[in-house]
Amino acid sequence: MNEFKKEDEIFCPECGKPIKRNAVVCVNCGIQIKPLKNVSKENIDKGSAAISSKTKTSAIVLVIFFGFFGWLYLYKRSAAKFWVALVATIFLFFLSYAIGYYTFIFSIGIWIWALVDVSSKPDSFYENYPNG
Repeated sequence: MNEFKKEDEIFCPECGKPIKRNAVVCVNCGIQIKPLKNVSKENIDKGSAAISSKTKTSAIVLVIFFGFFGWLYLYKRSAAKFWVALVATIFLFFLSYAIGYYTFIFSIGIWIWALVDVSSKPDSFYENYPNG
C-alpha cells in the first residue's frame, strides 16, 4: 500500500485503498462497508405517491397559459392527445400561408379541446395519477 490516508479516511477492508470514514460503499471495489439505512415499503409508497400525484388546478392553469402543452403535465395519460395536437398545430402553421387567418380559429379549437379535456376529468383522476 503506497497510498496514504487522510484524517477523515479509513482503509477499505477489501481492497485496502483509502476511503472516506463515513462511506457506506467503497468507491474503488464496491464492497459495502456500513449497513444501509432501513427503507420501509410504506416510505417508498408514500414517496412515489407524493411525486406522481397531480392537482386539477395546476393542470387547468397550465393549459390556460400554454395550450395543449399543458398535457405534458399529464404525459403518461395524455401522450397521444399531445402528439396529435402538436402535429395538427405544425400542419396548420404551414397551411396558414395558403388559407390565411382561418388557421387561428383552428388553433383556438385545439386550445379549447385541451381546456375541456383537462377540466372535465374528476378530481380522483389527478389524485390517483397515473392510475386514475
